[in-house]
Amino acid sequence: MLVAMRRLIITAVVSTVLVVTAAPAHAQQDLIESDPAVIRARAAVESAQAAAHAAAAALAKTSEELVATQAAIEEHAARVAELDRQQEELRIQRDALKADLRGRAISLYRSGGNPTIFEALSTRNAVLTARRKELSDIAARKTLDTARKLSEARDQLAKIRTTVHEEENALREQKAELDTLSARQVQQQGTLARRVATANTLLAQARAIGALRVAGEPVMGRSTLSAAQMAAWYNTQGFHPRLETSVAQLAQIYLDEGADENLRGDFAFAQAILETGGFAVAPANNFSGIGWCDTCSTGNQFPTPRDGVRAQVQLLVNYADAGSRAALLHHRVSQYLYGSDPVVAVRRFDTFYAKGWAPTWRDMGHGNWATDPNYANKVITIYRKMVTFSQGA
Repeated sequence: MLVAMRRLIITAVVSTVLVVTAAPAHAQQDLIESDPAVIRARAAVESAQAAAHAAAAALAKTSEELVATQAAIEEHAARVAELDRQQEELRIQRDALKADLRGRAISLYRSGGNPTIFEALSTRNAVLTARRKELSDIAARKTLDTARKLSEARDQLAKIRTTVHEEENALREQKAELDTLSARQVQQQGTLARRVATANTLLAQARAIGALRVAGEPVMGRSTLSAAQMAAWYNTQGFHPRLETSVAQLAQIYLDEGADENLRGDFAFAQAILETGGFAVAPANNFSGIGWCDTCSTGNQFPTPRDGVRAQVQLLVNYADAGSRAALLHHRVSQYLYGSDPVVAVRRFDTFYAKGWAPTWRDMGHGNWATDPNYANKVITIYRKMVTFSQGA
């Protein structure tokens, strides 16, 4: 009976949890979207998209102008060719008229023969000669007038041709400028496309961070910051590190070791900053206060920075993951934390008393890593400062 009642209670509790979990899905998304980092990232995306749209519109307009200019150039070239053809026809007609005029003069001269003095004195012949000369003069004047008009028309066409050709040259210069502008706009569009892609990446990162914040900042998972971003923020804080390696190299070690165990190495880095006062006090590569306590005189010692980071990461995995086992670790259990005997080290890791007690960073503190009740907020604050700095850089 008690078992049955217990099952009913458990079923009711589980059902309630499922309903509560499903109900606030939209509310959680609203919280993510209202996160300041998400709002800033979304504004950056919208700004980049607006610039990209403007660039695309400008490029489309330039392309249309290029098409229109090329069509005008081809039209002017065809017109110049037509004017050249018309000029050539007028020249041929004019030359034909001049040749005809010369032919008539020669014919008239020949038709007049070589009259004797008596024939020249003949009244009839004189009249014919005068009439022939008058008719020839009239025809010659008409021919000359036509030839003159043809020359004038040809000259006028030459002037028109010069104007059209100059317009064509101007259009070619305009097209060259448009080609240069188009190439520059294509390059700008590529730059803006990359800017949009970067902004989208930052937005996705910001949303991921927002989701993590809503979830209480899980200890496990992928890092969101790079070693360069973490080191860049660190270098602005005025810390005085005392390390065996550079801060940038140590940050990369945190990311590598965290990625190996599916743990957020950038958050572990933030924890180390808090524990060591910005790496000012990190004796024997102990970056997270392992082994130190309110009544302890010393803590664990690690021969290398990587050994110190690896021990910190493995201990965080034990706190965060109730299903963590030594056999599932990417690296062997740290001998400097769990013991030099491999068998004993594995047993100690697998039987860690607080396994799974702190799946999120908000669960740290209150004795789950430190006794300070504000411990979690301090670590989270450092991490968020790094994130904010990286998004503004």
